[in-house]
Amino acid sequence: MTQPTTADLLGQAAARFPDRAALREPARDETVSFAELDERAQDIAAGLLEAGFEPGDHLSVLLTDSIEFVELLFASAYAGLVFNPISYRVPPKRLAYVLEHAESAGLVFDEECLETVDALEAEALPNLLVGVGVDAEPAGVSYEQLEGGDGAGTKQMPAEADVDESDPALLLYTSGTTGRPKGVLHSHRTVVNAALVSLPYNRLRPTDVNVALGPLYHVGPLLCNVLPALNVGACNVVQHEFDPATTLERIESEGITTMWGVPTHVRALVDEESIGDCDIEHVRMIQYSGAAMPAAVAKRARDHVSDCEFVNAYGTTEIVFGTLIYPEFHDEKLGSIGQAAPNAAVRVVDSENPVPDAVVDTDEVGELLVNASTCLLEYWRDPAATDEAIVDGWYRTGDLGRRDEDGFLYFVDRKDDMIVSGGENIYPAEVENLLHSHPDVVSGAVVGVPDDEWGEVVTAFVVPASEDLSSDDLEGFFVESDELESFKRPRQYVFERELPKTSSDKIDRRALLDSISTD
Repeated sequence: MTQPTTADLLGQAAARFPDRAALREPARDETVSFAELDERAQDIAAGLLEAGFEPGDHLSVLLTDSIEFVELLFASAYAGLVFNPISYRVPPKRLAYVLEHAESAGLVFDEECLETVDALEAEALPNLLVGVGVDAEPAGVSYEQLEGGDGAGTKQMPAEADVDESDPALLLYTSGTTGRPKGVLHSHRTVVNAALVSLPYNRLRPTDVNVALGPLYHVGPLLCNVLPALNVGACNVVQHEFDPATTLERIESEGITTMWGVPTHVRALVDEESIGDCDIEHVRMIQYSGAAMPAAVAKRARDHVSDCEFVNAYGTTEIVFGTLIYPEFHDEKLGSIGQAAPNAAVRVVDSENPVPDAVVDTDEVGELLVNASTCLLEYWRDPAATDEAIVDGWYRTGDLGRRDEDGFLYFVDRKDDMIVSGGENIYPAEVENLLHSHPDVVSGAVVGVPDDEWGEVVTAFVVPASEDLSSDDLEGFFVESDELESFKRPRQYVFERELPKTSSDKIDRRALLDSISTD
């Protein structure tokens, strides 16, 4: 048997656990078993091919998290289509660019995204438009029509839809904060490997009830949490969007035992006033990525889920997985991104000469290079960027890290985000980690603002928990902590109600800098 495809992950799980719940969407009180999910995915695949799609076509999907989102992922795999999920927060101009660049053969969208789609000129849209819960223009086909809602049963898949593990499966677009987003193309082999690599560290079980708190158009929640959960026969609870009070209520009412999120999600949960009224002690695993978990947040979380295991991983859209840390080492090495994931290798190399042989010494900061079984096939329609990013099979992440004497890796910062002030290199993440440990800081970001005297000055944007927090309070906190050299401390503080985010839910540092320049 060759390596399974994305569709095989579902088909095999349906054979093992046909009657077990695969997906649960509490907002509309709908539950789909593994057998039902597999049948529906095949029905939709046949419906897509009957509607005019051909194997190899790119199917763009603009949906909030839903059962339909997951169905379309597997339907695309069965039909031999390339699944192209797009952020439901995308502005119209960015949507038009992605649809054109992806050479999309069709777009599936829901009611929440209708306004964005309506904002595009007709010529910017693919010929085939499918509406989920939308039966008016511009949708030409309803989702129910794809399913074959006449109750006739599973359709016959055309023979030409045969899919191989090496075929393209997934096209994801980076957030593009410094320019046009790149299209990251992954194969079925990558998708399957990502699901399998996840299991040794998140240890999902068939009896788990799982929830991804981040949107499913990201590789983290989709490939590293939802797919491995389905692969082992666990149930996935689907939420349209993250709301801490709603999530806490559903942890109790749905019996959720495992979850994926970023540290910001965890902090929002422990900050939620209703947490003391919810029975959530049964949560046994929190899987996170995207940033280090502040010690104060982890401690507060364990006040409510005392036996919970935390597991962290590092990856990008291009590599999915680079490193992971097992729960046995998490607390001892808090802040570490762990060690190389299974079937992967990681090197810390000279950031000025990021080639595989230029390895730096222990505890020296350098660029992270990753060679993994989950690496992208290519940047779609951008061979020059592909050649620049991959050197002798190693992917240049553009991220800075270091390796300690025990072999554990630590993310330091994005190479492009480094601040140079008075000739000193300052990594924003180091300053942000301390800033986030302040009890009255909800969230924060640090950038280098151009300055005639110093080149750049460290500036902290802060979302405070109360209006009483002042710049003097934070300056005193940094001084008293005695954890950072004086030149690394923020020289100015800007208080905001919220921080701007990119389409991939990362802090938009460019927008922060622009807000300073226009004030």
